[in-house]
Amino acid sequence: MPAKENRKIMKHGSSGVIAIPKPYRDYHNLTPGKTVTILYDSLLLIIPKNLEKLLHEKAALIDALLGQSMEEAPTQ
Repeated sequence: MPAKENRKIMKHGSSGVIAIPKPYRDYHNLTPGKTVTILYDSLLLIIPKNLEKLLHEKAALIDALLGQSMEEAPTQ
């Protein structure tokens, strides 16, 4: 279910909030109250709890893609 969307950051109290797209929520059965893991540094990664095992299995691929992205990024 690959997709790309632009989302605006909304204000909620003193926090910034981005809505998770409905097709993604439906596909992963993410209903209000469910917990996700958020990893962030330069990028933000949201992982449904039931896919945390997959994150570990794909760690090398993620590292390779991040390294490739960094090599292709323009320098300032």
